[in-house]
Amino acid sequence: MPALDSPSNSRLPIVPLRFKSANQLYKSFMPWLKNGGLFVPTSKRFEMGQEVLLMVILPGMVDKLPAAGVVAWACPKDVTGHNKPGVGIEFTDQEGVALRLRIESMLVEQLKAKEPTYTL
Repeated sequence: MPALDSPSNSRLPIVPLRFKSANQLYKSFMPWLKNGGLFVPTSKRFEMGQEVLLMVILPGMVDKLPAAGVVAWACPKDVTGHNKPGVGIEFTDQEGVALRLRIESMLVEQLKAKEPTYTL
């Protein structure tokens, strides 16, 4: 599961995400957001529209890919059903656009299949 951390010494909360598999990345990817984004499983509270800095490690990679984003979707911790508690972060900068394209190229087959995700 991707991990969440928010150091108090940075201007924006830093949200590190490490995906160990393409399936985990697929379940977290949010292509339906205008600029694309990622779901972060967490019980930590974020405000809608809050800016964050994602530091993403994709499956099979070691480098962290930074992308600025805003909280665009939330699922509270007391939710019922198959959804996990957490927030959806929409990409807001050029690094996010590049990350979205990289994710889409990694998930070509999964995106065609339309399997359930953490959000839909």
